[in-house]
Amino acid sequence: MKPLRPLLLALLCAAPFLAHAAPLDVTPDTLIERANLLRDARERPWDPTTGRLGNLRHVHIIANDCTVRVVSGAENRLFLGRGTFQVDDTTYGADRLGGSRPRLYDVTISAVQGASAIPRVGADNAAVCFTLQLATAHELLLRGDNLKVLFDRVDLPALRISLNPSHGMRLWFHGVRLGLLSVHSNASVVAGGTGQAQWLQLASAQRSTALLFHDMDARHAGVSATTTRTRFSIRIGADTEAGYYQPASAPGKIALEYPIWIDGPVSALKVPAGRVNPMPLTSALRDETRALQQDVMGLAGPRPVLPAPDPGAPPPPGAQAASGEPVSPRQRVSNVLQPLLPSGMTLGKIDLWKDGAALEGRAPDDAAVRQWVQVLERSGEVRNPQVAWVRREGDQVAYRVLVNFLCAAPGERSVCLPATGSAYTQQQVEDALRPVLGNGVTLTKLVLRDGKRGQLVELEGGGSEAEVRAALERVRQQIPWLTASSSGIGQGSFSALLRMVCAVPPPATPGICAAPEQRR
Repeated sequence: MKPLRPLLLALLCAAPFLAHAAPLDVTPDTLIERANLLRDARERPWDPTTGRLGNLRHVHIIANDCTVRVVSGAENRLFLGRGTFQVDDTTYGADRLGGSRPRLYDVTISAVQGASAIPRVGADNAAVCFTLQLATAHELLLRGDNLKVLFDRVDLPALRISLNPSHGMRLWFHGVRLGLLSVHSNASVVAGGTGQAQWLQLASAQRSTALLFHDMDARHAGVSATTTRTRFSIRIGADTEAGYYQPASAPGKIALEYPIWIDGPVSALKVPAGRVNPMPLTSALRDETRALQQDVMGLAGPRPVLPAPDPGAPPPPGAQAASGEPVSPRQRVSNVLQPLLPSGMTLGKIDLWKDGAALEGRAPDDAAVRQWVQVLERSGEVRNPQVAWVRREGDQVAYRVLVNFLCAAPGERSVCLPATGSAYTQQQVEDALRPVLGNGVTLTKLVLRDGKRGQLVELEGGGSEAEVRAALERVRQQIPWLTASSSGIGQGSFSALLRMVCAVPPPATPGICAAPEQRR
């Protein structure tokens, strides 16, 4: 078995030490991040000749005149019904290397002639062409004339489905439980379903598309079309945020070409751009989706009993986070920073980038946001915190604060100088710096003083120009907790002003960053 990547190990090991904090807002990004973490947390068996599909990411299904059943489970596996299908590894070259994380797999499933060692399931193998069990894949690409797909009680953090040009597609989602369900159609298709999704995203570039999801509960529903006459229907409940983005801005009757039927208050649909035609749900649409359900589920037949998962396999990943799952980098940052929030302030969203993040949430007022920035400055968890913006929203304000981490990414090693105490001492800095400067340089002065943006290290000493330049270059390359500010060299002496990256020593309990490397 390949070792877990260092980030996952750090996340899992540090999780028990992090303070309990409220979860971040659930967004498509956090749901996909969770799906990726679950996929990368362990190695799954890869043996396509027997239907074992490893750490699956993307599945391309090519099947004409077929009915396919998709279920969720502890492993990614293919079980044949009628006919014979093969699995081709279509993973990009860079992802084939794997590295320190389990190797990812993208596959194409298509018909083939001849015998197969892939097991067959179901009392009546003629009911479906095959059953696909998903544990980690969250991207499906479907293609096939008259292809019917039943998503049978699928329970996953995220499922993004793209429909390639095909005729007569029919999809039904039966009792699904999904964090993110995204359906993007460029095919002649009718799709609908029951169950629940925290985020429902429907999009079409094909006028022969009908995405009829008025029987599915969603907390957020977003619809988008780049062509006319696509049919959509959604349910807007008391807690649903729903919107239709239609980029066309032609005046007049163009809105009639963008219909959407709503089970709920029609006026609750937000249309930020363009014009659309929202209407109350009709009995004809209810009859159409009922017929779709009966057609697809009737063709799929009864749900088969699948073989038990391999010994030691984890429970299937569900739409809701469970205890014991890896902590995401975003949640790790939140767990550390939320206890530092002033009263009445919340942190709901974190956007990550290389060695930094944007923190968003709500606060009672502008003063609370600036108070938090000052707390962050002294926390030893981040550096350079600054307010990007504060906006009044009702009786509160929304904010965005930018920070840099003291490591390359959450869970990786801190670049700070390992030390004890609540503040660095001159002796701690000198003890760490002298061995790197080397014997060719004489250090006559080392002063640690406060600057406008953290502590500064002021150096003076002597040595040949070559020795001094070599010593300062070693400091630049070997000491990540210092950055050069200025230096002067001449006539056998030198001076340098260096800036401490970390304002205070790293905490004894790992926070956003793992403990720094102990240098000998």
